[in-house]
Amino acid sequence: MLSYFISRPSVYTLPGTWEKQPLISHGHYPGLPPQGQLVAIILALLFFVTVYGVYMAFGPPNKNLTDPWDKHDD
Repeated sequence: MLSYFISRPSVYTLPGTWEKQPLISHGHYPGLPPQGQLVAIILALLFFVTVYGVYMAFGPPNKNLTDPWDKHDD
């Protein structure tokens, strides 16, 4: 089993791997267009409002909530 790993060449010894090329390309993303930025902002606001609503409904602040329909039961 050990000889199997020893006999495998490293990727750095293969042809074409010593040219100047990054392992992970960084900094070449041009960014979102204005429409994409607007969509991202709206989605982020919707997400945070939803998370805040779930927190208020099921988290510690729900102890202060009252049910208005319980007060008016007939």
